[in-house]
Amino acid sequence: MIVTSLGHAGLLIETDETTLACDPWFSPEGAFQASWFQFPSNEHMLDAALDVDAVLISHEHMDHVDPWFLARLPAHVPVVCPWYPSPVLKQKILAGGERPIVQLESWARHEVGDATVFFVSEDSPMNHDSAMVIIGDETSVVNMNDARLTPAQLRRIRSEVGGSIDLLFLQAAGASWFPICYEYEPEHRRRLSKSKRLAKLRYVEKAIAVSEPRRSFPFAGPPCFLDDELAGFNSEMGEEGIFPNQDQAITWLKAKGVDNTTLLLPGDTWDDAKRGKREGHGLDGFRFGDTAAYVDDYRKRRQRHIEAVKERHPFPSEPMDDAFAAYFEPVLDMSEYFNERIAMRTGFEVTGPGGGSWTVDFRPGREAVEHGIDDIGYLYRFESRWLPPLLDGSVPWEDFFLSLRFSAWRSPDVYNDHLLGLLKFAEPDALAAVELYETADRGRETITVDVNGTTYEVERYCPHAGQDLGETGEILADGILRCLGHHYEFDITTGECLNGSIRSLQTKRV
Repeated sequence: MIVTSLGHAGLLIETDETTLACDPWFSPEGAFQASWFQFPSNEHMLDAALDVDAVLISHEHMDHVDPWFLARLPAHVPVVCPWYPSPVLKQKILAGGERPIVQLESWARHEVGDATVFFVSEDSPMNHDSAMVIIGDETSVVNMNDARLTPAQLRRIRSEVGGSIDLLFLQAAGASWFPICYEYEPEHRRRLSKSKRLAKLRYVEKAIAVSEPRRSFPFAGPPCFLDDELAGFNSEMGEEGIFPNQDQAITWLKAKGVDNTTLLLPGDTWDDAKRGKREGHGLDGFRFGDTAAYVDDYRKRRQRHIEAVKERHPFPSEPMDDAFAAYFEPVLDMSEYFNERIAMRTGFEVTGPGGGSWTVDFRPGREAVEHGIDDIGYLYRFESRWLPPLLDGSVPWEDFFLSLRFSAWRSPDVYNDHLLGLLKFAEPDALAAVELYETADRGRETITVDVNGTTYEVERYCPHAGQDLGETGEILADGILRCLGHHYEFDITTGECLNGSIRSLQTKRV
């Protein structure tokens, strides 16, 4: 088997008889309203990615599913992807034109030529992320993409592929707008960015330790930001930002004793039969440690594409009051379960022509859409040019948040997973799947945790997404238990979640 980097999360996998493209992203307009761009550029790999037998797509984020690329493929080339309780991924694939789509349940195997493919989705349907597994030429590839799999899932994958994983690809840079889009003081934001960065790297370290791959490849980011309005976010690729690049991730892992890592730039190849890397990226002079000149030249080449996206999203010429109410009123009726867990008033301050200020009250029994902003627990602020596509559904809310083209404020300063979940799904079946998962009885298994000489008995599985805290939990200062799966933190003495609105962890002193 030969694996070639297509840039970002893209891989080209070649067996004796079959060629597969995994999560190819090539659009010259980048992703998320021309905010993210492939880094380094991968345009030189486009022709190779178009000569494939099938495309594998892991999830709905636009740096993984690229309609621009799919529109350039022959219509007979199928897309193989996971099944999710939301139609969004399928809709995005079809935006690139009609073609065969094979949707697989988790662990269901599918043959493409002489290769076997299956997906493993995160347990919680709140998170539509999946790892893909490809087996061919007696080699197993586990491509985790954005998925935060549990240790139990990783062990089962190892068993499913014959007891050992050959090649493990996993994302080292998170896809996040927190804390960089929040209205924090700079020093506080810096501390939060550093903490989030370290938590992500620790998860990567843990995943490698559990998977025990023969070779591991930190990849899938970070992007770079070429719009002048967003250029400041490139600083997050620094030594303490939330977007560590592949070279930084490998250096960090090596300091932790992980010495089986390899860096692949777009065009570089891993030939598994020869157990070696072949450089083929053609990026003369590119170094992660010195990218200012590269990014400046890249920005000039992409400027017209950025402007084209903005021209397709002009500021509205008419007030948006009626459209805003018409969108949110049915959303408020979709799920009593979600409303109960949001349980607050959320403000939307939309600036520019056609904009306005509105409050959406999610509190059960008080659901309403109101003019003006008053008594809110959360605020989103953004330009009015982005409101029409949000309201007509052409730009999903999560895609917009990933664009970083907004700012946010919240009090109390804790993450409300259900607010984001309601906005990003806004579809009854997907919301019902989350409710069913979160209200299911998972038993009463516990683990014991020692904190400064005191022993606590706590429930074994994180209330958020079922991560096994016996393996993904870590004790921080002041008796805080953090789940490395999605970075939720709990007071070990009370079980209270300190940075999110999920239920408390069951805990007692013994």
